[in-house]
Amino acid sequence: MTERMRILEEIEAGRISVEEGGRRLERLSARDDVPQSPPPPVVRPALVRVLWQAVFWTGVGLVAGGALLAGMVVASWVSHLWLICGGPMLLLGLTAVALGLWLRRARWFALRVRERDGEGMAFAFPLPLTPIAWLLRIFGPFIPQLRDTGVDEVILALRRELRAGRPFVVEVDEGQGEERIQVYFG
Repeated sequence: MTERMRILEEIEAGRISVEEGGRRLERLSARDDVPQSPPPPVVRPALVRVLWQAVFWTGVGLVAGGALLAGMVVASWVSHLWLICGGPMLLLGLTAVALGLWLRRARWFALRVRERDGEGMAFAFPLPLTPIAWLLRIFGPFIPQLRDTGVDEVILALRRELRAGRPFVVEVDEGQGEERIQVYFG
């Protein structure tokens, strides 16, 4: 129940006067009119950008090399045995380009840990939420720890939020000079 509805119900029940209810509603609307500072924008980890670009540009290089080898065979500059190398390289390159483009748009899970002494680790990988939820629904009844948890519904809710463009970030900071952990979904 919202605070406005609670005030109106108190007026209706006679617990407060109409004038007192009006003052409370005015204070409430004045408090709502104060501009809230927007939350800081959530930025994808740099590791995500580096990874998809590395896969994409590696694929572009493989496509170029495979096309060059296949083109030399077609032009009869070299033996047809080079087609054995050029064809698979071309297909592998096309696969890597498609994977790189998919990684760019994929939802990611990233974990960044900064330890006390300044050392840290970070890793990120694409997170296919729909297949994970599907597997949990199939195999969940066979895993006693997951039987009545509803973790598949949580994953599907997380997927809906990510599709709406709202990444999910959890940050744990133990203070100055202590460990810091950031978990990112988005």
